[in-house]
Amino acid sequence: MMIRKSLLLASALLLGSSLTVSAEPITLKISDSFPKGHVIFDSVVNVMIPALEEGGKIKVQYFPANQLGAMKDVVESVRGGVADIAYVAPGVIPGRMPVTNLLSLPGEFTSGEHLAKVFTRMVDGSLKREYDKLGIKIIAASGTPPYQIFTRTKVVKGPEDAKGLKLRGGGGDADDFLRELGVAVINMPASQMYESLQKGVLDGATYLQATAISNHLQEVTKFATEGAPLMSLLALYFVDQKRWDGFSPEIRAIISRAGEKMAIAMGQEYDKRDKTEKAAFLAAGGQVQVLTPAEIQRWREAYKDAAEKFISKMERRGFDYAKASYSDLQKIKAELGKSGS
Repeated sequence: MMIRKSLLLASALLLGSSLTVSAEPITLKISDSFPKGHVIFDSVVNVMIPALEEGGKIKVQYFPANQLGAMKDVVESVRGGVADIAYVAPGVIPGRMPVTNLLSLPGEFTSGEHLAKVFTRMVDGSLKREYDKLGIKIIAASGTPPYQIFTRTKVVKGPEDAKGLKLRGGGGDADDFLRELGVAVINMPASQMYESLQKGVLDGATYLQATAISNHLQEVTKFATEGAPLMSLLALYFVDQKRWDGFSPEIRAIISRAGEKMAIAMGQEYDKRDKTEKAAFLAAGGQVQVLTPAEIQRWREAYKDAAEKFISKMERRGFDYAKASYSDLQKIKAELGKSGS
């Protein structure tokens, strides 16, 4: 009897020990390129991390501001285990997510939340093959309102005013359409904009009121547009597919829920700050040119064949699913309504 009791006690202790081990949270490293105060930095800190850590199953280590490497190498970085979850903008890694850049074409979206809702429905549909090919799983996808034009000395209202200017582009295929308007597009990380504007290397930048202040553009630009139907930026967070497959169903569910919360919250925050940060730009002496309907229409006319040209280019490069993906995008937009509600 005593031996039996001892065995039962030992079994209980072993079971308790195994439960304790299994209850230990897993640690996930999040990596991105954003400084403190940026919309996405704040969304990660205030929305994604609390959602991941809720319940105690996951512990997060956050490495912003390119601490774990440059974005151009981010896919290999995640697949190599340097980070578990990382940010990427498809336009910054040319050729890796080619058709995904449909979401950044000028004039397609009215707000960041609108873009987020559309892409969330495309990520496991017509565009999934791009992420499968890279061996990654998209866990959060959001976007920005349309970019605007910030300039040092010249007022820009219509596309004809932008001709000849040296502007920092938003990245990716959307920059091609600026080039067609006669803009000299110069690509560089956002962290280099300030010095380039200050020294006159750039005449201006395509950017957002929502993030202009976090990059101090109010100190080096004087004018900005409002209402120009330019490109939107698609923002993605992803994990390595094999790493994802190795997570338990419970951990996958937690990450998925956190990603969904992050996607909508980030889009909403972009839209909110696009309005509120305008006040800081004006307070610093900036001038915002609110475009008239006629001026907005001139931009739309300039970009009216953007999708057709993009699809044609993709098909010439062998991406024969571009047209179907664009049709899918338009179908989802129609189902959601003009504002994505």
